[in-house]
Amino acid sequence: MTIELTVSGMSCGGCAASLQKALLDAPAVTQARVDFDGSKAVIEGELSKAELIALIEAKGFSAK
Repeated sequence: MTIELTVSGMSCGGCAASLQKALLDAPAVTQARVDFDGSKAVIEGELSKAELIALIEAKGFSAK
């Protein structure tokens, strides 16, 4: 399943890279791409939208 989320709270490309790594470290995530300029995250895996939002918020960002 592919889910696209709008992510806010990223202040630089390093934030996007850090979030992308955190998403990829989650066992149920098979692919993740975080775009700082577009404030988007596209995630493939077995997690629900709510679970992904919780994971992103745990890293200090907001998502919807």
